[in-house]
Amino acid sequence: MAKGYQKDQERKNKVSLLGKSLIRRSNKCCELCEVSGTSLSVFEVEPVPQVPEVDRAIIICEDCKQVLEGQARDDNALRFLESVIWSEVPAVQVTAFRLCRRLAQKKVSWAQELMDTVYLSEQAQVWLERD
Repeated sequence: MAKGYQKDQERKNKVSLLGKSLIRRSNKCCELCEVSGTSLSVFEVEPVPQVPEVDRAIIICEDCKQVLEGQARDDNALRFLESVIWSEVPAVQVTAFRLCRRLAQKKVSWAQELMDTVYLSEQAQVWLERD
C-alpha cells in the first residue's frame, strides 16, 4: 500500500508543477468560466496520460471543479460554455464540449443548439473519439 500511496503523491507533485505554465496560459483566470481573483487548481482532462502533460490539463476554479465532478449547478450558470467551447486550447475545448453534451442530454435547449453549431478542432475531434 505504501508504494501506491507514494506513486500517487509523486503524480500529484508532477501535476502541481504544471500549474505555473497553466496560470501563464490562462492569464490567471479559470479556463472555463474565466473568473479571476479566486483559487485555481489543475484539472487533468481524460484520458489522463501516464506522465502529466500541460496540453492535457486545464486550470479551473472551485465552482467549475465541482461541476466537472458532477455536482449540480443551475444550467444557465453554465452559459459560459457558449464562448469557451470555441477555445483554441484543445483541452479546454474538449472539456467544454463534454459539459455541453451532458447538458444537451438533459434537454437544456441552449446546449442542444450549441451542439448543433459547434466546430471542433481536428485535435479535439480525435481526443473525443475515445469517449
